Amino acid sequence: MNTSAALLLIRPRGTPALLTRLQLLASGVTTLLTFGVTMLAIAFWNTPTDEVGYTVLAVSLVGLLIVPLVTLGSATARLAARSRDDRLATLRLLGATSARVRRIAVAEVTVIAALGVTIGTALSAALPFLLSLLTVYGKPLQAAELWLPWWLTAAIPPALIAVAATSGMLGLRQVMLSPLGVRTRQDAPRLSWLRLVAAVAVLGIAVLVVQTASEGWGAVVVVIVLAVAVLAVMAVLGLAGPFMVSRAARWRARRTSDPARLIAARGVIDDPRASWREVSALALATFVLIPAGSMLGYLDTIQSSASREIMTTDQLLMFADARTMVIALTAVSFLVVACQIAITQTAAVIERRELYVVLDRIGMPTAELNRSRRMRVTMPANVAVIGSAIAAGALAFWVVLMALVTAPLFVVAIVIVLAVGLLLIQLGVVSTNPVLERVLSAPSRGE
Repeated sequence: MNTSAALLLIRPRGTPALLTRLQLLASGVTTLLTFGVTMLAIAFWNTPTDEVGYTVLAVSLVGLLIVPLVTLGSATARLAARSRDDRLATLRLLGATSARVRRIAVAEVTVIAALGVTIGTALSAALPFLLSLLTVYGKPLQAAELWLPWWLTAAIPPALIAVAATSGMLGLRQVMLSPLGVRTRQDAPRLSWLRLVAAVAVLGIAVLVVQTASEGWGAVVVVIVLAVAVLAVMAVLGLAGPFMVSRAARWRARRTSDPARLIAARGVIDDPRASWREVSALALATFVLIPAGSMLGYLDTIQSSASREIMTTDQLLMFADARTMVIALTAVSFLVVACQIAITQTAAVIERRELYVVLDRIGMPTAELNRSRRMRVTMPANVAVIGSAIAAGALAFWVVLMALVTAPLFVVAIVIVLAVGLLLIQLGVVSTNPVLERVLSAPSRGE
């Protein structure tokens, strides 16, 4: 196959160029957040105190935020690989082998990710000065204390690029690299109800472990057991999420006569895994925010009462810093969700442009098409928030109950924050409306 022809085919231009810019933005944001989270975790770790809670905060911050960061990075790479079906199909029809097409696609994803990571790494030099606005252990952070060791600074960018390359490769594995398989992308989802059974079983075991944990086990053992229980429930949320999203969409499709709602439901049914990945960061934020916010509300009540005298100064400072961690987690999760929605919806418009053009031709208003796209995201988002809230409420039942009794305003604040997250998803879809308008007005639509 002619090499110059291949280079012309993989060169981003037109709408793919827009997706490339979004990939650069997402890679840069992922890099900035990774450096920021690492700096804040090290600040917690290096606090001059023997209070074990600070170590728990540092580990928890990295452990909880690594999921949305990796999710954003992998989703960006996966969509980059799968949004170029037309060009991949053309390469196959011109005689390129599936191995060569795979190498070209993965190389393109890796190069774009590397550029974004490089930009993010350069901008991360300003993070120590921005983070110095925060206080840890009752004192403002110093920029000089936030600089990462050279070996860690050097290790983060290659790790992020490796995640992007691996995710792009895994994304291509779901595409049949035959001359027509690339174009048709035959990967019908098969989701078993055993996913839900496994999730309920793990959640039940985790609740039992949390309820039976006692001080007699030792502080270290209790922390480890609780961490394992929380991580296990977080893992099964990702297992059961696509199944619940698919069931909710099927239920909605059978009971609606609204064309926009029906199109949205069918879009979710076509790929429930992708629909869940779009809102997985919101599910994680909900799962963490409900027990953490409830605990902070309960502790705030204690700090404002006479019980404050039985707490040490280190404990009081740690509770204040725990609020900082929860705020950081929520802000990062929402930022990740916004970036992820913008990328996935842009790619979705590009991948489904034939459908949108046909609907436009038969007279469906653009406003209805945009409403359908919003509902396609809102549907799994609602499942993610409600499902994660149920799981978090079951796992931390007594903490949530105490917060409802002693600090109801904190619970109200949690609900408001989650509502803001759902609104942010809507705004992420709205931001891609110009992409749909460009597709509908393009000369290539065939009119």
